[in-house]
Amino acid sequence: MHTHDAVDRGHDLVLEHFRWIDDAADTWTMLRSADALAGIVAGLAALVEDARPDVVVGIESRGFVLAPPVALTLGVGFAPVRKDGALFPGPLVERTTDRDYRGNRRTLSARRDLFAAGQRVVLVDDWIETGSQALAVADLVADAGADLVGVAVVVDEAGPGARAALPMLRSLVRSSELDAGRRS
Repeated sequence: MHTHDAVDRGHDLVLEHFRWIDDAADTWTMLRSADALAGIVAGLAALVEDARPDVVVGIESRGFVLAPPVALTLGVGFAPVRKDGALFPGPLVERTTDRDYRGNRRTLSARRDLFAAGQRVVLVDDWIETGSQALAVADLVADAGADLVGVAVVVDEAGPGARAALPMLRSLVRSSELDAGRRS
């Protein structure tokens, strides 16, 4: 499957399987179908393959679900980013985020030894709003000596400030494409 075809298929599968529950975004249901999960993962991988990553990072929790299969698809490894003091052995790099869309700050941590100087890193996640977590990941990856070279998300709701501060940000869908279902 060509890159463009994989992205288009991922886009269509998100729109088909995404839903709103009590005015809250449900990104878990779209992962329930094996076909949708495979198509979404292939689409995310296609979004960042030209960044030539050495490692894919994912923030817990949905990033832990999406990033490892994207890493496998790209033939590279996975490095987890934990939230708020979760146990992690070894020396860490940590960053506290700016406020997210709920007004919360999070402390993100990653093991320093999972990155090497000059490595090209991409972040995979389900949704980006303010970009606070992605920007914190960029800082902690840089502190470990690597470079965040791209971000791939299922749903993009990032504003101009986050978009300007992050490297290549690509998505399968824009949040505006999902809004019609919110009003139904």
